[in-house]
Amino acid sequence: MTSDDATSMENEETGGSAGPVRATWDGSTAPSTAVVEAVARATGRDPLEMPCLYDVLDVDALDRMLTADRTRALGTVSVSFTYGETYVWVDSAGTVEVDPDAATSG
Repeated sequence: MTSDDATSMENEETGGSAGPVRATWDGSTAPSTAVVEAVARATGRDPLEMPCLYDVLDVDALDRMLTADRTRALGTVSVSFTYGETYVWVDSAGTVEVDPDAATSG
């Protein structure tokens, strides 16, 4: 990723190894795209080789819910689910958090 990309990711572990990942999206990239990229990074996989996110949830509904006009919203909307053997948390403020260990520990 370059500094011009809409989604920025930060691996919380050193060396780029698999581990918890925090990413952001700014509205020019769909939240679902940011989720797939963050999970791929957390698991050390290519985003194009990830399981289909549509098999886990309604991607169109996720994107609509998180990108709805926030001026009418009463607060931040957040959604959590498991995907690609990880726990994912994403919100309408533009945050994506992925924990590859949480989905298997509980």
